[in-house]
Amino acid sequence: MSPEITVIVPAFNAEKYLARCLESVIRQNFSSWELIIADDGSSDRTGEMADEYASKDSRIRVIHLSRKGVSAARNACIDASEGSYLAFVDADDYLEPDYLKELFERAEESNADIVQCSFFEDSEGNKTPDAYPVDKTYEDADSMMRAFFAGTHGDIRDSVWAKLLRREAFADIRFDTGLCIYEDGYYVYQCLRKASKAVSFGKPLYHYVLHGNSATHSGLDEKYKGYFAMFDKLKDDFADDGFIRKRIACREAETALWLMRIMINNGNKKAAWDLRKRAMGAAGDVIWSQAPFKIKLKLTGVAIMPHIYFAMLKGRKD
Repeated sequence: MSPEITVIVPAFNAEKYLARCLESVIRQNFSSWELIIADDGSSDRTGEMADEYASKDSRIRVIHLSRKGVSAARNACIDASEGSYLAFVDADDYLEPDYLKELFERAEESNADIVQCSFFEDSEGNKTPDAYPVDKTYEDADSMMRAFFAGTHGDIRDSVWAKLLRREAFADIRFDTGLCIYEDGYYVYQCLRKASKAVSFGKPLYHYVLHGNSATHSGLDEKYKGYFAMFDKLKDDFADDGFIRKRIACREAETALWLMRIMINNGNKKAAWDLRKRAMGAAGDVIWSQAPFKIKLKLTGVAIMPHIYFAMLKGRKD
């Protein structure tokens, strides 16, 4: 008998956190699941630990890859999945005991293709609930797209975690291995374009772990441009939709401003100036949109006083 949910965990050199993640799946108050772990060519004990868990629980399988990247790792798990739904969990994150149960029940009750819960930001033992939980049902493509492009991360968030996705509805969709970063946002976007219904509820059931040496910032000097590959793809898809194009421009500008601060603090001035060009390229649409005044003010500062603006960013973390 096939499981109701396939839990997918891509893992690369995750031995420090993997046990907590896997134990949180095993301890779910919901038993009809399978867990597929993709060990993506780890050089530590990640693969060995995954095999140990699989030897103790027949619901757990391990795929060993030779460093293909997170997108290829997730795709391999999708290809091997048997569940009616897919749930993606990052190897350093973990779940509340009712995570699978509550998402599954809401998906079945509402007949939704995508169900999203809220989450905790978990940093050094401090758990902070998401400041913007959303309780809403979306029943048409237009409302789902507007929710995806709302604000910095969307009311339907651009992360693949904290979601349950109906496998049959998205059988032909895979992660784009050509995107070096933000690949989960593009995957969620593709799923939303095919979904007939999405449900979001504001209960935090997923723990998104932030590390002191945040992985979000590490290596960005080399791959920050990858963030904008998705924006370029999206602009082509919405060439005739002025409202969504302005939302995309706002997201692009916010991302450029965020990365600009990181590059200034990393001492990468060339990247900061490249990002200024990106921000300025999106500024026209942002100024004439309903974007927050704070973003418009930042763009104005970047445009007319870039050296002063860069100096103000030095050492800032917020």
